[in-house]
Amino acid sequence: MDPIQFMITAAGLDALVNAQGGGTDPIQIAELGITENNFVMAPTITSVPGELKRIGSVSGESTSETIIHMTAQDSSEDIYELRGLGLYLADGTLFAIYSQETPIFRKVSISFFLLALDISFENAVAGDIVFGDTSFLLPPASETVKGVAEIADAGEAAEGADDSRIMSPAKVKLVLDAIAAAIGSDGDLAAALAALVARTITGTGLVSGGGDLSESRTLDVEAASPVETAAGAVDDKAVTPTGLIGALAILGGWNSGIPIFRIPGTPIIVQTGQVRGTYTTELAIPVVLPVAFPTACIWVGPITYISADDSLRDIFVQMRERSASGFNVYYQAGDSSDNRIDGFDWIAIGY
Repeated sequence: MDPIQFMITAAGLDALVNAQGGGTDPIQIAELGITENNFVMAPTITSVPGELKRIGSVSGESTSETIIHMTAQDSSEDIYELRGLGLYLADGTLFAIYSQETPIFRKVSISFFLLALDISFENAVAGDIVFGDTSFLLPPASETVKGVAEIADAGEAAEGADDSRIMSPAKVKLVLDAIAAAIGSDGDLAAALAALVARTITGTGLVSGGGDLSESRTLDVEAASPVETAAGAVDDKAVTPTGLIGALAILGGWNSGIPIFRIPGTPIIVQTGQVRGTYTTELAIPVVLPVAFPTACIWVGPITYISADDSLRDIFVQMRERSASGFNVYYQAGDSSDNRIDGFDWIAIGY
């Protein structure tokens, strides 16, 4: 039921102002006046119109700044239809009133009157109001207030959207059984959790690490170092760009643009290059190696390069002196009166 909004009377407002200003004790509701009459609420009313009786067994507790949960009980054999209410202070002052056309409650002679209502006020005054009888109270349960709550049904439990109802053990088990069934363990939650934890994630190939799901796991792919990459002796690590460039540097410096490499497992170093030009006579051409061999150059092979397919041209090239840092080539040019670009390529081996 939605809260019903009480109107504070003029006398009640004066009492409230005095209480809030510290002139009197907090507002204390001592009695509940009831009537079968429907009346027009007005702040000038000083007693409940057509008041049937007053009930002293009334309790209340604020559940928010503007709402109080109130409970009243009447164990008499009186018969009446309740349409109007009034809250009285201990000195008889009518503090607040409420009325509606349709009955709020119907009491018969054999019934025990137990009225539980949420009453609201237009302003935030609920915290300034207390009740004289605190022997019983049935407020709605919340995260901060102990009270009465409805048990969620199976649909509400499964949906999980209702924040005002509570879960019984049976409903909790329904939800847990549904989770277990979704995991695939025939509705046994303990078995479902055990099966889930027993599942493993394990690395294979270059991936290492892993384990069951009882704790967080880490998978790892270890990177080969430049030295390991250059040696080519490990097969359980991954080659990264950094490792590859580092290995090429170890093997001869391809990363720096120099055409030189080493033969793994041997001291042999191989270098290559080319010479181009417009040559019109016989001449000796000196070649300086990009990188001097540490010990000696043991072989140089020059290969003639002709810029066009011309059977009438004849070019001859031969290697002469060589050293660890370079070599000389004797070049015999053909007919290059048309300024064609010729020359030779070379490969040098040393250690």
